[in-house]
Amino acid sequence: MMKKLRIGQISPLNLPIPPKKYGGTERVIHLLSQELTKRGHEVFLFASGNSKVDYHLLPVTKKGLWEIKPKDYSPYYAFQMAFVAKKCRELKLDILHDHLGPWVLTLYGQTEVPIIHTLHVPFKNKDRIWAYKKLKAKLVSISFAQRKPAKDLKYVANIYNGIDVNSFPFNLKPKNYFCWVGELSPRKGIYEVIEIAKTTKINLVLAGRIPPPRQKKDYFFFKKHIEKKLNQGNIKYVGEVNENKLKNIYKNAIAFLYPLQWEEPFGLTIIESMACGTPVVAFKRGSVGEVIKNKKTGFVIPSFKAKRVNYEEFIEAIKKVNKISREDCRKWVEERFDKERMVSDYEKLYYRILEKQ
Repeated sequence: MMKKLRIGQISPLNLPIPPKKYGGTERVIHLLSQELTKRGHEVFLFASGNSKVDYHLLPVTKKGLWEIKPKDYSPYYAFQMAFVAKKCRELKLDILHDHLGPWVLTLYGQTEVPIIHTLHVPFKNKDRIWAYKKLKAKLVSISFAQRKPAKDLKYVANIYNGIDVNSFPFNLKPKNYFCWVGELSPRKGIYEVIEIAKTTKINLVLAGRIPPPRQKKDYFFFKKHIEKKLNQGNIKYVGEVNENKLKNIYKNAIAFLYPLQWEEPFGLTIIESMACGTPVVAFKRGSVGEVIKNKKTGFVIPSFKAKRVNYEEFIEAIKKVNKISREDCRKWVEERFDKERMVSDYEKLYYRILEKQ
């Protein structure tokens, strides 16, 4: 029998664990930590103090930073790293699992505990790539597409995010609407999905958070291009909803429409939708081609045609979406994206890293 591990999970401090609404990374951290605990490991979570978990919480701040609203996040993350380094020694941790980002690289030289880094966001600049490369950081991608900007880094695994599939209600008989879920920002395709709904005259339900003013570019885009179009005609915006309401939106939709406009590294909303039996029509950006089985669980559409947004093929796919088997959507997620597979993959990786120490 393998030794049970003492595992440190390093979370972003923006939101509590688990998040009340928005927060895909935070949901993954919580699910992973819960399941590792059930398997007999001791999990120590470095996160905001208003997190509510049934494993060890090591609070770094009293509340999440998005609630505190500091002018500068750097001091909080500098403190978090010093706190982690100290607790590594006190708690005799076997391994550290980073979900935060480059700040964790400052632990190199401060602790002998091996660190793995799950990349929850795309590479945005060459500086991050340079630092990971110089320190030979052990990286986990969440899709193979995510690796494209930096193929020569030290990837120790590709581990797709997972969900608790059984908690998502399967539904064979949807209602008369399509859905879109995400932050109402340009990269998520909110502008494009509204245009598609207006052109096709389909009923569209939108759910997600409005970008806060601190995200200046996204916020002004929303105010200028999106706000006035909400709750007009066949378009209904229901706000940022909790998990139960979101599941009802997924399960009753004909399909989830996702004309995203960035190289998304994974896309939890896609697998959540398919878990309910709801197929997805999405542009081929980022991980979409890995997460959706084209023509089996939805349609993967080239995002541009003659250098213009490919509305034509996207709309054609909407017309054919009733040919997709909702049972196939559910089965695909059960086989490929269930929490048990994700946790087993990470557990095996922890042991493999420790064997090489």
